[in-house]
Amino acid sequence: AHGAAFENVGQWKRPWYFAREGEDMESAVLRECRAARDNVAVMDVSTLGKIEIQGPDALEFINRIYTNAFDTLKIGSCRYGLMCKVDGMVFDDGVVMHLDTDRWLATTTTGGAAAVLDWMEEWLQTEWPDLRVRLTSVTDQWAAIAVVGPRSRNVIHALFPQLASGPDSFPFMTIREAEAGAIPVRLHRITFSGELAYELWTPSWYGLALWEAVMAAGEPLGITPYGTEAMHVLRAEKGYIICGQETDGTVTPQDLGMNWIVSKKKTFVGQRSHKRSDAMRPDRKQLVGLLPIDGTDLLPEGAQLVAEPNGTLPTRMVGHVTSSYRSATLGRTFALAMVQSGRERLGSTIYAPLNGHVIAATVTEPIFYDKDNIRRDS
Repeated sequence: AHGAAFENVGQWKRPWYFAREGEDMESAVLRECRAARDNVAVMDVSTLGKIEIQGPDALEFINRIYTNAFDTLKIGSCRYGLMCKVDGMVFDDGVVMHLDTDRWLATTTTGGAAAVLDWMEEWLQTEWPDLRVRLTSVTDQWAAIAVVGPRSRNVIHALFPQLASGPDSFPFMTIREAEAGAIPVRLHRITFSGELAYELWTPSWYGLALWEAVMAAGEPLGITPYGTEAMHVLRAEKGYIICGQETDGTVTPQDLGMNWIVSKKKTFVGQRSHKRSDAMRPDRKQLVGLLPIDGTDLLPEGAQLVAEPNGTLPTRMVGHVTSSYRSATLGRTFALAMVQSGRERLGSTIYAPLNGHVIAATVTEPIFYDKDNIRRDS
């Protein structure tokens, strides 16, 4: 109905972008990004993995699985969580929700849902059989819709006039329950764009009805559906990682600049491996941003990076591009990359030798937009 082109993501087909008549993919994605940053946009996020974690020892299990602690997370709140394998390398991430006493729900990446559930079950059954915990995949039991942008609260108010949705009454990373007509909805103040945003969850059989209700409520505002490509651009502008894109099984949280999510007060899977000498090397690849000197140059994802543009061949590679996009917000191209000793190179120039030419780029912090989270928390 909206001209969606689809792509395969994990076991799902997801809308990639929504082209209007006469638009190519690039134009459509730029328009979708502008809508999310300046107005209000909507995305189907039902494909995220969803695992219910229940039982008297659910909190203990979660604290062992995730690098960060959840002891202080109150019922009705949620927290971003990161998982590592035993080698200390980033495995997957998502949001952990505290729904009720001894009842939690963890989201995973779309492509990682089955692997995360299998991995959790392996730990529970072979290493921690004494824990009283039950895991249940509920991925296909919930439809989920993200309403994103500075005017997203207007849409929420139109759908749920009885719900106090202001920043103080419904703060970031909290949960509320309400009804849109006869549709039961669980609302989460979560964002993967860096904007004010809400995720609306409903039992899957209400999914289409909720989507239509959101579109109707947002129509007077010019609500815009957006796809996975715009989602990638928005999150990269904010410096949010995607597991499997910024990570490849050889990346630690510290490499990503995510020391803040690694607890020093509890044990967790992979903790000891972070203390290995190899994991603490100062010359490990680290996440940085890249701004091509020519703001129209688009670095290919996967492009290798070198320190000198005209070095003797073969030239030693010092990093690679993980994500690269054109940004409507920045008015130019930008990229994320993993670069050896990247944080020591901030402000320097790095080079991507391509077929027949070289692209020069400035190494920057990996956050390009709203570093103080003013828009996210508004």
